Amino acid sequence: MTRDSASSIEPVPRAEASWWRRNVAWLVPVGVVLLLMLITSLVFTFWRTDQVAVRPGSVEEVPSRVAVSGADVYPPESEISLVTVLVSQRLTIWQRIGAEFESGVDIEPERTFTGDGTRSELRRLNEMRMETSQHTAVVVALEHLGYVIPRHASGVIVSETLSGAPAADVLERGDVIVGIDGVPVGDLGDLAEVLALREAGQMVELDVEQADDGTVKSVMLELIESADEPGRALIGVGARERTDLGELPLEIEIDSGTIGGPSAGLALTIGIIDLLTPGELTGGQQVAATGTISFDGSVGAIGEVDQKAIAAERAGVDLFLVPVPNLGDALDHVSGDLRVVGVATLQDALDALAGN
Repeated sequence: MTRDSASSIEPVPRAEASWWRRNVAWLVPVGVVLLLMLITSLVFTFWRTDQVAVRPGSVEEVPSRVAVSGADVYPPESEISLVTVLVSQRLTIWQRIGAEFESGVDIEPERTFTGDGTRSELRRLNEMRMETSQHTAVVVALEHLGYVIPRHASGVIVSETLSGAPAADVLERGDVIVGIDGVPVGDLGDLAEVLALREAGQMVELDVEQADDGTVKSVMLELIESADEPGRALIGVGARERTDLGELPLEIEIDSGTIGGPSAGLALTIGIIDLLTPGELTGGQQVAATGTISFDGSVGAIGEVDQKAIAAERAGVDLFLVPVPNLGDALDHVSGDLRVVGVATLQDALDALAGN
């Protein structure tokens, strides 16, 4: 009897694991990290914060923006200039981080500029403020030069409403209050006299000339109490007087371009005076100015003076005129040869120019 020989069976070689399987232990966490980095980068790129960057702007010569009809003009070689700032759109997170490392940039909440309004409302408000600033600058300049211009206040313009105040529900920027409880309101003094006889919480009836179409409507409004003077009744708005003028002796047009706001008032006033008088008020120096201007010639404080001082210094300005309340802040942000002088009135500014 023969014995069958045992069959030899070759072992099947094991398939080699793929590269992915061999490295899965570290590929998965790395992939997760890369995915998170991608998502984070996209968020940082497209997600906008509620903050904006305020940067030094440009220095713009004034007399070349002014057109005069009805009088001789004397274009100066060295023109007085106004100074602007640039306010960005809301910053993305990457932009917010980058702005931290920029010289001369402030990062502010957008609400600092818009309040409870929108960006388009702010733009319209700044356009209105510039128109008012131009209007006032023309009158102040002409009166300084000896022209007599009849004018009278014809109402109180709402420049802003206080957040949370009942006025915010019934009044808009640009509305003009022309009466309260049947009493005509021509100026801020008239308004104050009526409010002095009222109490916080009391309802009053306002006659309001609407900003959009000029029609007059009556609105009921609850007065609020002043946070600074307990017992004093307020409407709850920021306001300024509307002034109607007689016919101007000269036709003066100012091209402000896209520049808005009230802070060019002083520069515009000096620029018009310089254009209408022989010689040069600047004495050949490069001079810039900032500050609001009122009909009585007083110069009011402005915002973002630090960025404006930086812009003036970068532009090589020799003399920078600023409102007295802004002087310290301006001086803190210049380091070169720029001379900064604080002024309280138009005459202060002209005296500073005369002294050079």
